[in-house]
Amino acid sequence: MKKHLSKILINLIIALFLEVIVFNITSYRVLLGNFEKRTYTEFELDQYDDSRAILKIDNINTNIGTIKINFDKTVDEVKEYKIYFSDDTSSSYRGLNSKKYIPGNEKSKYMPLYLSGNVKGLMISVDKNIYESEQISEVVLNEKIPFELNITRFVITLGTFIVIYFLKNEKSFNENYEIKNLTQELALLFVLAVFFVISIFINQNSIEPDNLKIYNKMFVNSIYKGQLHLDYEPSEDFLNLENPYDDLQREIVERGKDYLWDTAYYNGKFYVYFGILPLLVFFLPYYVITKKYLDIATVVFVLSIAIFILIKEILTKIINRYFEKIPFKFVLFSLIMLCAGSLILYAEGMSRVYELAVVSGLYCVLQGIYFILKSLESDEKKYFYIFAGSLFLSLSVACRPTDLFVSVLILPYLIKLLIENVEIFKTDKKPLVKLIFAVALPYLTVGALLMLYNYARFENPFEFGTKYQLTVVNMSALKNRIFAIPTGIIANLFSIPNFIPDFPFITNHNKLLQFYGYYYIENMIGGLFIIAPICFMNFLVVKANRKTENKELKVLINSLVIVATFIAVLSIMMAGSNQRYLIDYAWMFILSGILIFIVIFNSLKSDETKNILRKFLGVVTIFTLIIGICSGIVSEKENMKKYSEDVYYKTKYTVCFWE
Repeated sequence: MKKHLSKILINLIIALFLEVIVFNITSYRVLLGNFEKRTYTEFELDQYDDSRAILKIDNINTNIGTIKINFDKTVDEVKEYKIYFSDDTSSSYRGLNSKKYIPGNEKSKYMPLYLSGNVKGLMISVDKNIYESEQISEVVLNEKIPFELNITRFVITLGTFIVIYFLKNEKSFNENYEIKNLTQELALLFVLAVFFVISIFINQNSIEPDNLKIYNKMFVNSIYKGQLHLDYEPSEDFLNLENPYDDLQREIVERGKDYLWDTAYYNGKFYVYFGILPLLVFFLPYYVITKKYLDIATVVFVLSIAIFILIKEILTKIINRYFEKIPFKFVLFSLIMLCAGSLILYAEGMSRVYELAVVSGLYCVLQGIYFILKSLESDEKKYFYIFAGSLFLSLSVACRPTDLFVSVLILPYLIKLLIENVEIFKTDKKPLVKLIFAVALPYLTVGALLMLYNYARFENPFEFGTKYQLTVVNMSALKNRIFAIPTGIIANLFSIPNFIPDFPFITNHNKLLQFYGYYYIENMIGGLFIIAPICFMNFLVVKANRKTENKELKVLINSLVIVATFIAVLSIMMAGSNQRYLIDYAWMFILSGILIFIVIFNSLKSDETKNILRKFLGVVTIFTLIIGICSGIVSEKENMKKYSEDVYYKTKYTVCFWE
């Protein structure tokens, strides 16, 4: 323990050095060198355009290391300012990168400058209203940038160093995984705690205000009144459209006024085609009790935390069942990759009804898989757990219909159990009856209720409303979807993220292979196999089949690969490419990739090759974690940047300390 304490102290000193010296490097900008402090309160004004004003300072003729724009305390919004300079390199003005002033953040008033020789003049571009309302009192040159001990950054830096140290030196981290090892269990819980904190940060700062609350308000009101359609009448202009499902025809009418976007329109009524289960479980009861409307972001957050917990439980159960020996680091890294690569953080970055549908569906799927795995561990409660698992898997369809196909994962287990129970039927009839009851009752009940629900809305028990969507294209007339599969596979699985040298280091893109037909794509971060590279292990599935003799493990791995591939292709054919669509199957590709990696690792005899694979897994884990966090900050529409500008830019300047 003393050894650990001394090393932790060393890490503390290093983290403190980084925070004080490196991360505050701009605070030392004018300490060395000949920098004369000057203050300007009067400026020559140039009109730039209708929204910007230029404050000009001439005849400076001195070295400049820093500039401070002294914004008044009455400035209560994030404001951009930009500096133009003329130094020994040019008689004309050159522009620098812009910066944001954050209300209440003193350091954001300052900008370190690295110019050549004597500066002849400066121009400062600011919001015109700020200048006219006299909210800039002065400009100060060569004032020392304030030192800032950023506790959050320091704790994260120190925590990272300590985690790396323990991963290398703590005995429990370098042994095989044991379910009863308290240190290992605490480490896994620590990972969940980290994702819990990240989820809070992303979720609470990415809520879109004044969003049209069709699901959690209008739908709630309708169901509360006992009707399935929404209380919203189409306008005469909308009714006069020859084909309202043609999005180009709808350009002459206004969404939110003449009609409701992304609803199902049938027989003159608007319906919500998103799954009804979240409404019945969360939103309607909350309204009945409080007479208030529950925010979607809150439900997405709660479900996300539950998903992270289920991922841990499912992963450890599978590891315990199929692998006698596995380095604990692999379990730890696998948990991180599953939580980050599942794109749950991305969903939290823009929590709307779209994200609610996929997240609630994923929760039901994972809860069902968890109960099925529990049934493998218990003979007494086997059929109870099968019933619970079947119930949640069937309920997932009431969130997102494509989740029905995840039930294929449990078919091999149920078929095997069925055969065993048939063989003993003559001597013991109860197991077969229990099995049929445990599986059939949930699926038949939920299925029947959904068919009644669909029939009551669209006079078709198998129509969930997709055919009648008022969306980006006429879904009922869309053809030739099979030819779009190659394009969709590249977009959804293998597209390269747009990496940029600025926070948050990735951006959305809508890039596609050439496809001479209609294909929907919107704001992709990157393909699943690129943002979670462990997925590439799925290409070694045949090799993994040869390397393991565990038939049950083979079936699990192959089932995950097949089902994930099928749902990915189905998603491409039915919908297109959007990052949130990947949530339906990302966890399966990642989990199968992890299992294949472990199988191949355990089959190796060369210690040198094993060490290479250990390092590979560590690098892949770090990459997946960083991309996962960055994708949550970016989200589909950059919600944090739009609706929590101060938090976004504080985070940016915390990370990009050189700015």
